[in-house]
Amino acid sequence: MMFTLAAVAAASLALVFAWAAAGKLRSPGQTAEGFAALHLPRPDALAWAVPGIELATAVALLVRPVWGALVAFALLTGFTVFLADVVRRGVPVSCHCFGAGGDRPVDRRSLYRNGALLAIALCVIVLA
Repeated sequence: MMFTLAAVAAASLALVFAWAAAGKLRSPGQTAEGFAALHLPRPDALAWAVPGIELATAVALLVRPVWGALVAFALLTGFTVFLADVVRRGVPVSCHCFGAGGDRPVDRRSLYRNGALLAIALCVIVLA
């Protein structure tokens, strides 16, 4: 039962990471613009690197769930700390977390979503 729950959690998290990567890769120019609006360095390079890392994480979650969940947990922690700073500073930018089509601003809901994803990654780590 625990292994099944861990497998479902890993597959769900893999789907989220693959969805996020696909959204970014559909419009790398707009993704780079979103990263530039967040004042990230080298947004053009990040527009390819971030979804590449997200896809690799999705694959890892399916092939080696615990290792994939550890990577996912680390990435989500970094993303969440960064987004929390954006929210704290009140920077009015759109969330491009799932691609360029994201018109919703980065806000507390972004942090709650990431918190839920962190909990799923932790579930995989503990239960698998």
